[in-house]
Amino acid sequence: MLACRAWRWLLPVGLFMAMACHAQEATKKIVLIGGSKSEGPARHDYANGVRLIASFLASLPERQRDKLTISSYPDGWPADPHVLDGASAVVLYFDGDTRHPLLDAGRRHSFEALMRADAGLVVLHQASTVPANDTSIHLQRWLGGVRLGMAERTTETTTLHVASPSQPATRGVQDFTYRDEFYPGIRFRGKITPILTATLHPQYRDGKWIVEDKPEDATVAWAYERPGGGRSFGFSGGHYLVALDQTMLRRTLLNAILWAAHAEVPQGGVSVGSADAATRIAEGELRDTPDSSPAHVAAPDVPSFHHDPERTGWNDQEIALTPASVSGPSFGLLWESPALDSVDGQTAHLYASPLYVDRVAITAGQHAGSTFSVVIAASNNGYVYAINAAKAGDVAAGRILWRTRLAMPCRLQPAPLDAVPTGVLATPVIDVKRGRIYVTSCDPEKSWQAYALDLASGVVLPGWPVQLDETRMNVVNRNAGPRLLSPTRRFDFRVQRGALNLSPDGSHLYVVFGETETGWLASVDTVHPRIESAFAAVAMPRRGSGGIWGAGGPAVDEAGNIFLVTGSGFDGYTDQAHDWTQSVLELSDLAPQGLRLRGSYTPFNYCVTAKMDIDLGSGGASLLPEIHAGSTATPRLLVLGGKQGNAYLLDRDHMPGRLDLRPPCSSDAASDTSLLPAQNQPQFGGRGPLNVFGPYSEQDGAMDIARARSVPAVFRALDGTTHVYMTGNTRAAQGSATGIAPSLVRLAVVTTPGKPAWLRVEQGQPDVVFGNPGSPVVTSHDSRDAIVWVLDENAGRSAALAGDGAPSPRLYAFDAGTLALLWKSAPGQLFTSGKYNEPTVSGGQVLVGTDRIQAFGVGTDHLVHVPRPEAHVPVTVDPSPTRSSGLDGATIYRQRCAMCHDHPQGNIPPRSWIASRPREEIIHALTQGVMRAQAAGLTTQDIKAVAGALK
Repeated sequence: MLACRAWRWLLPVGLFMAMACHAQEATKKIVLIGGSKSEGPARHDYANGVRLIASFLASLPERQRDKLTISSYPDGWPADPHVLDGASAVVLYFDGDTRHPLLDAGRRHSFEALMRADAGLVVLHQASTVPANDTSIHLQRWLGGVRLGMAERTTETTTLHVASPSQPATRGVQDFTYRDEFYPGIRFRGKITPILTATLHPQYRDGKWIVEDKPEDATVAWAYERPGGGRSFGFSGGHYLVALDQTMLRRTLLNAILWAAHAEVPQGGVSVGSADAATRIAEGELRDTPDSSPAHVAAPDVPSFHHDPERTGWNDQEIALTPASVSGPSFGLLWESPALDSVDGQTAHLYASPLYVDRVAITAGQHAGSTFSVVIAASNNGYVYAINAAKAGDVAAGRILWRTRLAMPCRLQPAPLDAVPTGVLATPVIDVKRGRIYVTSCDPEKSWQAYALDLASGVVLPGWPVQLDETRMNVVNRNAGPRLLSPTRRFDFRVQRGALNLSPDGSHLYVVFGETETGWLASVDTVHPRIESAFAAVAMPRRGSGGIWGAGGPAVDEAGNIFLVTGSGFDGYTDQAHDWTQSVLELSDLAPQGLRLRGSYTPFNYCVTAKMDIDLGSGGASLLPEIHAGSTATPRLLVLGGKQGNAYLLDRDHMPGRLDLRPPCSSDAASDTSLLPAQNQPQFGGRGPLNVFGPYSEQDGAMDIARARSVPAVFRALDGTTHVYMTGNTRAAQGSATGIAPSLVRLAVVTTPGKPAWLRVEQGQPDVVFGNPGSPVVTSHDSRDAIVWVLDENAGRSAALAGDGAPSPRLYAFDAGTLALLWKSAPGQLFTSGKYNEPTVSGGQVLVGTDRIQAFGVGTDHLVHVPRPEAHVPVTVDPSPTRSSGLDGATIYRQRCAMCHDHPQGNIPPRSWIASRPREEIIHALTQGVMRAQAAGLTTQDIKAVAGALK
């Protein structure tokens, strides 16, 4: 000290001051230590990360750079124990946990000596991870926070917020958004200063992948001023090398290094400019390094109901699911999504079948920047979801990637459909090339609307939704009668249940309506969103029949021809031109004429079935793959069923009906113009349509005694034979609601060169009885290992889906060759679903829509299913006789029922039909079935009185 004072008097004043300033701004030694790469290209690339950070420090403006000495050891901890001597700060960027370098006692000795000297510490990403039971590193005392073991992480796109604007590390830093892997569970000690915070959505915690998305606020970067004066900074990100090209992150890190070294941090933060070095290195690694991650096995997209626009119901590219694998112990429940959003306490129900797209690059939200295999689900509560179909990184299968709420759902009047809200009922359709999802939903203000959503983000596209109102459809109606008539129903009971479809070029969306006062097909221009053309099933002035409500909606062939099937309602027959109730219609949709009728077919007995609500269009048409022309005179075929339980085969190149009028009603089954079986049919004593689910009846086939409401599925065997699979309900007797086997039947398409094809029953499944099945789907590997999948809602048409006793569906798998049962889901394993939906099968997974998505497949770890009680608003009937209304049954009927059933329209049954039903069936409908809402407030005694008055 005395020597210093002596020199002070010998030196000129200016030189002394300069030396004094230099002493105050002594050079800071920064040591950066990296480590070996431990993951795929551009991930955990610590060596290049350290090189880049060193280059950033070396590129600082001259005044800042000259005060630093940078020592970089990118490839691992240096062998020389003295490299840390005199360091002002050390930067650590390497793997942690059981590979943490400080588990070595010698390194730890040097490091702790530096920390006790109050040197700065900057720790990035996994270098902050210590073993869960750490008893040696004790990094937390120096850093202020650590990650214990590999217990939690999340990889997502998120916004990092500046938490402490006055802290030097945040100078010149603004909020920024990017994708990285973060650690949401850092354990802090003492008083740390949050530097950057974010809302994270943990994806992995406590050794398990997390399906439910539970966001939580977390500190991802922090500063810690140690008791002795040392400064520390931690950042849990930095998983990806390209993170270092984020301008705000780069500034934060460089600010933090200077601050930790007790160097000056400029008021506006360090000058970093723009950089893309990390991106260029990453791109080079991705290009030059073979990807060590498991190869993605492509699975076919399922962008529409029943697998494809033709509604074949056949996926011939399934490899993993074979009769042997499905019947073995390795097949079971693999994953479930969280329960989908409830509305006003009522759980979601999926009437819409799930759809599947194999690879979708998500562009918004926490998963932006990642690619997933995606399930698209749409609920009756008015929501659409993209759900992860297979584990991707840290994102579990079943995780919701995005959700879009379209609107509040309708509640149909005079009674809610199936006692649940009515948002989305129809299966959407996906235009994979354009990256769009089309979906319809009903809201209380604007009724039915069509939406186009971006597949990658769920955002509703500009110009959408399009209102699907009858006013516009009447303006562009191509089957208009002489005059318009206003609806005669007191309530708007339009139902858009039929699945959506697209023209082959995606320029037009096809939407059908049923259970209306007339059925409609609307053609929506997807380029300039609007209803461009429409076709009414019944030309006015008549209204009241022809609804197109079957789950299949329209089928569309490769040439753009549209095939749809219409239904009826009670007393639905009227003899008039351009009335297509109970018919199959072929239409074209070409500019400038729009929708135009090209062909028709109407069964011989349509007059009778139309009066009794025995809909032909209760499911929809399936277009068969083309048969070799040398095998038959009818290579291009169409098959359909209906409530009567028949199967109809048509030559779609030569539809037999007229374009202006249905054929005369007939009682002669041989006069039917479909492709009739060669053999006589027992129910007719001669030729006629094939009855699959009996007993044959032209009087009963509505409500709970209908025979079928599904679309057939197709399969072509190795020998070239085309098979058709149908689901339905054989009844114990005429008029009975009791089902018996078979409920699943395989038909053969019989061909002879030069002659029309026809259908023959090959086999019925002898044991399994369905309650009310959806459409079957077939999977195979080419023509091998074929399986038939059926989702049975396990309840009658009149069953309510809400309240006590809501049905529990069952999923079945059958060998397509023998119809032997291979597997079925356990009782209660599936949550309550919608009605008439079907499973979607692709990539080794069977996807079922219930109140969530439930996925089955081959695996070693099966999900232990724990049924949870449904959240619903119960609809109860007070059984207490002390609260009886005191009214007789006829009076109660007049007050509550006569308004609808004495003046029935559409699918509302007339009083005479109700009176024909057994007394027990009437009571069941009012206490547990579809009419329980109308019976609210009535006692058991009142309900029995109503049933007695009707008999």
